[in-house]
Amino acid sequence: MVGGEGLAGIGRMAFCLGSSRVLGGRVVSGLRGHRCVQRMRMSGVPVRKSAAALIIGDEILTGKTVDTNSNFLAKFLFARGVDLKRVEVIPDDMEDIGDSVKRLSNNFDYVFTSGGIGPTHDDLTASLPHREFLDAIARAYGLDLEVDESIVAEMKRIQPDGEVNESRLRMATIPTKCEKLETEGLWVPLVVVNGNVYILPGVPVILERMVNAASSRFGNGLPPRSRRIVYTKMHEGDLAESVGKIANKYPQVAIGSYPRTDKTHKYNVKITLEADDQAQVEAAASEVVLAINGVDDANKL
Repeated sequence: MVGGEGLAGIGRMAFCLGSSRVLGGRVVSGLRGHRCVQRMRMSGVPVRKSAAALIIGDEILTGKTVDTNSNFLAKFLFARGVDLKRVEVIPDDMEDIGDSVKRLSNNFDYVFTSGGIGPTHDDLTASLPHREFLDAIARAYGLDLEVDESIVAEMKRIQPDGEVNESRLRMATIPTKCEKLETEGLWVPLVVVNGNVYILPGVPVILERMVNAASSRFGNGLPPRSRRIVYTKMHEGDLAESVGKIANKYPQVAIGSYPRTDKTHKYNVKITLEADDQAQVEAAASEVVLAINGVDDANKL
C-alpha cells in the first residue's frame, strides 16, 4: 500500500537486501523488503516536487483486478524529476475517500486518484442521489456538485450520435470551483480540485492519455535522478558485504538489491544505483561492477 519514499530530506543510509539490510556496514537480518532510502538535505539545491497516488476500488483489494496505474504514475513522475512518495489503495468507501484525499493533499504537491469515476453500476458516482465518490472529494473541500454544461456540449460534439442519458450526465457532474483539463479526443475532462488533486478514471488507457496530456504541469524543471542498473550471477548473501562497503563510501547514492523473480533471466541479482549527482552514481556503479563481476546488460551474462 505504501510505495517508495523520495531521496530528499534527512535520514540514515541503508543498503537493502531481500531479507537483510546493511546499516553502517553491518548486516542486519530479518528486515524484509527491497525499499532502500538514503536521504540528505543539500542546501542550495531545489527541492523536488512530491506526489502521492490514491488507488480506489474494492476490485483491487480483493484481487479481481491488477493495479497497473500506480506503476505508470511512478515511471511517469520519475521521468519528470518528481518523487512519488506514497501509494495507497483504499476501498469504495465514501468517508475513507474524503479523509484520504484531504490528508494526502495536505502533505504532497500532487495527488492522483485512480478509480471511482465512470458510468457503471459499481462506480460510486453512479449511486444516486449523491454520486458518492465525487461528493466525498467535493465535501472535503466544502464544494458542491453540478452538471457542467460545457462538458455536455463537448460530449455532443465528440459523440454526436450518443444519447445524453443519465449515465453520461453523471460523468458530466463535477465539483464546483474545480479546474478542468481537456484531453484531445475525450469529452470527459481531467478534473483538478484544490489545485493539486487530479481525479482520474481507473481505466489505464484513459488515465494514461489524461496524464500525458497534462504532463507540462508536473515537476519544477529538475531532471530525473541518475540511475544505473548492474546485473550479476552472484547471490545476495555473497555480495552483501562488498556492496555494503560501497554504499558506505557513497552516502549520496541509493543502492538497492533485487533478486531474480523470473527464471527466464540470466542474472541472480539486480543492483540499482540512484542519486541526483550523476558522477557519484557512475563512480559507485563502476566499483559495484568490479566487486560483483557485474554487467550493465543482463544478456551479456
